[in-house]
Amino acid sequence: MDTDFTAVPDWFSFENAGAGIAVADLTGDGRPDLVVLMVDDPPGQNAGYFRIGVGAGNAGEVGAWTPWIAVPDWNPWLNQGAGIAVADVSGTGQPDLIVFMVDAVPDGANAGYYRIGWDLQPTGQVSGWSRWMAVPDWFPWVNAGADIAVADVDGDGRLDLVILMVDAPAGRNQGYYRSGPLSPDGTVAAWRGWVAVPDWYFWENQGAGIAVADLDDDSTPELLVLAVDSPPGQNGGYYCAGWRLEAGRPADGWGPWQPIPTWRFWEGQDAALAVAGLGAAGMPHLVVLTVDNPPGANDGWYRVLDVMTDLEMAPQMGVWRLLENDAQVNPVHAALLPTGSVLFFAGSGNDPDRHGGRQYPTAVWHYPRPAYSNSLSPADLFCCGHAFLPDGRLLASGGTEQYDPFFGLRQAVTFDPHAGTPDPASPTGTTGAWTVEPDMSGGRWYPTLVALPDGRVLAVSGLDGDSQLNVFPDVYTGGAGWTQLPQSPSNWPMYGHLFLLADGRLYYSGGQYGGSNGVRPSIWDLTTNTATDVKGILVDAGRRNQSASVLLPPAQDQRVLLMGGGPADMHDQTGATATTAITDLSAPGPIVTTAAPMAMRRMHLCATLLPDRTVLINGGSMMEESAADATLEAELYRPDAGGGPGTWVMAATSRVPRLYHSVALLMPDGKVITTGSNPARKTEELRIEVFWPPYLFAGRRPVCMPADAELHYGESAVVTVPDPGEIASAALMRPGATTHSMDGEQRLVDLPYQITGPDQITLQLPGSPGLAPPGWYMVFVVNTSGVPSEAAWIHLT
Repeated sequence: MDTDFTAVPDWFSFENAGAGIAVADLTGDGRPDLVVLMVDDPPGQNAGYFRIGVGAGNAGEVGAWTPWIAVPDWNPWLNQGAGIAVADVSGTGQPDLIVFMVDAVPDGANAGYYRIGWDLQPTGQVSGWSRWMAVPDWFPWVNAGADIAVADVDGDGRLDLVILMVDAPAGRNQGYYRSGPLSPDGTVAAWRGWVAVPDWYFWENQGAGIAVADLDDDSTPELLVLAVDSPPGQNGGYYCAGWRLEAGRPADGWGPWQPIPTWRFWEGQDAALAVAGLGAAGMPHLVVLTVDNPPGANDGWYRVLDVMTDLEMAPQMGVWRLLENDAQVNPVHAALLPTGSVLFFAGSGNDPDRHGGRQYPTAVWHYPRPAYSNSLSPADLFCCGHAFLPDGRLLASGGTEQYDPFFGLRQAVTFDPHAGTPDPASPTGTTGAWTVEPDMSGGRWYPTLVALPDGRVLAVSGLDGDSQLNVFPDVYTGGAGWTQLPQSPSNWPMYGHLFLLADGRLYYSGGQYGGSNGVRPSIWDLTTNTATDVKGILVDAGRRNQSASVLLPPAQDQRVLLMGGGPADMHDQTGATATTAITDLSAPGPIVTTAAPMAMRRMHLCATLLPDRTVLINGGSMMEESAADATLEAELYRPDAGGGPGTWVMAATSRVPRLYHSVALLMPDGKVITTGSNPARKTEELRIEVFWPPYLFAGRRPVCMPADAELHYGESAVVTVPDPGEIASAALMRPGATTHSMDGEQRLVDLPYQITGPDQITLQLPGSPGLAPPGWYMVFVVNTSGVPSEAAWIHLT
């Protein structure tokens, strides 16, 4: 259902300073009634008026309108927004009228006030009015719209007053909302803080609206926000949804802005939003009000719209949601900890002015809550390498000793999420803490770290303390520190994409930061310290700077996929490539083979393994560090079960350009987070987006509950699964640790299983640590519809 704009009759104002709309069944006939508010702005003192459209049909047509009724004691001479809502605040069973307005004090900060008209009748009469009550902490000096809604936004069974306002300073505008529980007398004893609506990209607004409704029928409401954009020329109306309100905030993030079609107004003086259940099924529909401000008399217009959200294409393409919380620190490096929290760190973070300190901020995000623990690293870990140790600590080594030219650090540290000072927000009860480890034999800036089958960690390449390529690997042994190895058989490039193979050898895919140093894709045997080139020709070998590589699922297949990249010379304007290549390392004579290209050319991209054995590609740009050429569209790679080239399908479009220093990680709930973008010094993108893959819209999720968390190679693991006959696969997934388009930690290891009970399967754990280096893993089961469970953590030793 999508109606045209309909005029509110007898709109008498020549100038308005606010408007509002609400929908409620005031007559008890099962049909919605419209309540419209306008703020008349004549020369002199303003006045607020409302009227009721009785007996609206499913298309929003009104049977009859009451006269305009003045809101008493309307004191301001200047308003900058208003709103109206209808709800049973007093709990008497009779609806009440809530009226809100922004008082725009000349030469001072504005103020927001609301009052309640008790026992609203279909005629518009009320039994009495409350006093005007101030909304505390109203900080703008200029507003460009405001609105209210009344709903239970935290699931406690009590109504909350929800307020939206647009702050209009010099420069870009910003929308903010807040809420608080309404008492039966209309007061709000405890307000939640103001929260910015993310991705508010409007520089000028001429109205805004807010509403609350359950859009996806999951018994949890969403927050809907309307904004009227006022660029030079014709205006536009846009709305977006904040998903799954929890404690008054959208726990699942915000969807994209959707345009309201055929918005024909060039100048406006406020707007408002309501939601009504219309049609045979009572589906939620938007009811939008706007005030047109042409030369001469104004007009109020309303229309009814189908709610179009990112759910429309979610089963095919997934969705991206933008969170309200951000990474807190420049997320050059990110790792999923075995606690389910995410570690963000950057050392001095591409900012020479921060270099030289003794401690650098670290943030641990306790996903999915907007809660953080903070600590300090004792080394400048900007552009270090990292890998997980068997006990779940993250080892980070190298970093920045000096800027321009860059010298590499010898330092190494470990992060333990169970250490640190007490923090009740953390799942471990502590902040986590860095511990200084012995130094490496030489400095490393842009090194690669690889977890080995015996629990040790190999550190390779990077620039040393003289800004020269470090050609002597180091190996870290827990409790013993570092041992320098003989010179590498090849000049492995910086952040070279090295993968541990099942037999303990390492494969270099041809991807890296910068140039390849003339090194071809090759296999490195650590026991003999020899490197053997694989056969075949790597397509676009000279354009693999900041490409991405993954060990394709399952790890037993021993196939590596290399994707995208660009020229190593920043002055080379040929741009990124969309080509890909696969190497089958299980074959007696491995050959690099050109595979199906991506749909989009991209470098700086992120590649993330998903539990359904697909690969998500997001971010990047067609030209190095160019936001104008950013590739916002994501893609999904589906490996061919027969070892073929696989296929690519388009996925949902994100909103934030993700360039140099962006990261992405698979989370235990099967979603993917992405953040960062730091193409220039002091240019830091901290916003977080979450990708919901299509499988999260494909039906009910299975459940996976291992009987034991401590497991050993070659053992069987009993797992409770309520519907074992519906399970199609099971796998171990190693948590990611990523930087600079590279994540050599992540891998998916297939777990053969048998049904051993009515609600039980028994998994066969890998016998080889080459397939799954010792450490913490997520266990996923996937059903026959391709839907994964939430992960359970196990410790494989």
